[in-house]
Amino acid sequence: MSSKLDPSKLQAFGNAAAGHDGVLSDDTGSFIIKPCTQAEIEFYGTAIASHPRFAAHMPQFYGTLALNDASQSAVTADPEAAAQAALEVATSSTFEDTPLKGKKLSTEISIVLEDITASFTKPNVLDIKLGAQLWDEQASLDKREKLDKVSRETTSSSLGFRIAGMKVWKGASPAAGSDDKPGYQYTELDTSKNYRSYNKMYGRTFTVDNITKAFKEFLCVPGAGITPAKSADLIKRFSAAISDIQVVLEEEESRMYSASLLFAYEGDGEAYDAAVEEEERALEEDYTEKEMAEEDDEDDTPKVAIVKLIDFAHARFEKGLGPDENTLRGVRNVLKVLQVLGKLGEDIA
Repeated sequence: MSSKLDPSKLQAFGNAAAGHDGVLSDDTGSFIIKPCTQAEIEFYGTAIASHPRFAAHMPQFYGTLALNDASQSAVTADPEAAAQAALEVATSSTFEDTPLKGKKLSTEISIVLEDITASFTKPNVLDIKLGAQLWDEQASLDKREKLDKVSRETTSSSLGFRIAGMKVWKGASPAAGSDDKPGYQYTELDTSKNYRSYNKMYGRTFTVDNITKAFKEFLCVPGAGITPAKSADLIKRFSAAISDIQVVLEEEESRMYSASLLFAYEGDGEAYDAAVEEEERALEEDYTEKEMAEEDDEDDTPKVAIVKLIDFAHARFEKGLGPDENTLRGVRNVLKVLQVLGKLGEDIA
């Protein structure tokens, strides 16, 4: 199955929690279009073609888009076709594979991915940057020193991850922010949409001793109907997903630098309840194999929560390297934080 993307109808993506400028979405809200390096295209293609368990934890890849091309570009929902196209672009492209250096990646090639927030009424989004070492071998000495400084001064060094950004819906009538909360000076409330954004400096204010407060800020939003019971449910869901990601990374031979875990969940309490009910109904139904296949193809069931690995500008698969312990340390510590919060149950607030 394929569809058309009209570059003239692309718009700035509004649900990004962190990352570089230049990310776009289509007018249907189904896709995001992200400037990329050749290495990232190849990584998606290789993952889909040869590492399906890893690919299952990545956003769905639909192909590439040259934004300097005025013609419409086709995207495909066939993973094998998308993977082959990605590998062909990666091996034939002439643009240079250079490290990210500024706020916007300078390239005319973008990858087309699923928008994992599209199924949510009010998506709450958290971006966690993984790794204590944030640079790859191609980085300049200046870049290495800059990123090493960021790592030393944040939980990147101590925990192997840091909060890169968040967006949280605060409800129809959000309360004023509290200046005594860690890092709140680096947040901003959009009063037109009642979303509070937490920029990259917010995450840099946390330490090993108080990092759980950042997770509570993301997971506990009583003003939006995200009650302590829902927070506890979310922790169980995210913990299970992170455990699966950990297992896969322990079995793969890959290297990722400055990749992220992207968390998203339904931030509207009423929509959350409806999604849970629909999820339970779907599990209870006695579907035939054909009906299940058809439903999987459409995948219109409301989602409650999701987490994916993202940002592969500096990533590769390579036999003989063993597991990516730099990334795994961050994943394991994210899981430990969730487990600490999970023990609180509904006393998390």
